[in-house]
Amino acid sequence: MAGPRRHRPSAQARRDALLRAAIEVAAERGAAGTTHRAVTQRAGLPLATASYFFSSIAELVSEALRTHVAEEAERLAALAAELVAGRRTPDELAAALAEAAMPRGPLPFTLAQFEAYLQAARDPALRDAVADALATYRQVAEAALVAAGAPPDAAAEAAPAFIALADGFALHHLAHPRPGDVDALRRALRMLFDGLLARAGTAAGAAGPDGGGRPRPRRCGRHEGAAAGSYTK
Repeated sequence: MAGPRRHRPSAQARRDALLRAAIEVAAERGAAGTTHRAVTQRAGLPLATASYFFSSIAELVSEALRTHVAEEAERLAALAAELVAGRRTPDELAAALAEAAMPRGPLPFTLAQFEAYLQAARDPALRDAVADALATYRQVAEAALVAAGAPPDAAAEAAPAFIALADGFALHHLAHPRPGDVDALRRALRMLFDGLLARAGTAAGAAGPDGGGRPRPRRCGRHEGAAAGSYTK
């Protein structure tokens, strides 16, 4: 499959405007409700502009959703780097991830993200872009878990569960927003992380650092409570 054509700066600006408008329309109406007319009107461009750059509305929608997913993946990759460098406590990590995952604004682009998931189920051309984004989301979660003290192998295994949990809360928030949703997600992420540490500690303690079955205690961060103090490595 050939890559996208290169365009002059003015043409590229019009193409980018179409993609941004298509993301907004897709978030507002869904992929099925996105038309050439709706997109060009949102972009403030003549109707024929869409046909110049894209052979069909399906190609325009797929490319727009691919663009959104790529931008979201870049944002979360930056968050992962920040979390690793910041030496955050588990509570701080959970709060940062909850804030990043929860939809914001009157027309959050998270709607377009979920639209990309659904469209990928119907359109194989979009699956690679969605798969790349999901892989980046897992890398973000894995980096956060390791930064909070989880063993790397356990963090890699658990990362998809953390992403699925965040996506589920975000989807429910879109359908039925409540003021405490961000804090509820923070608590859920923290509970899942506590379970991960407990499971990892049990597995490590089965042999013990010297093979004798005696686990070595570890601390998970500030303000962790009595339960956190009992985790093992």
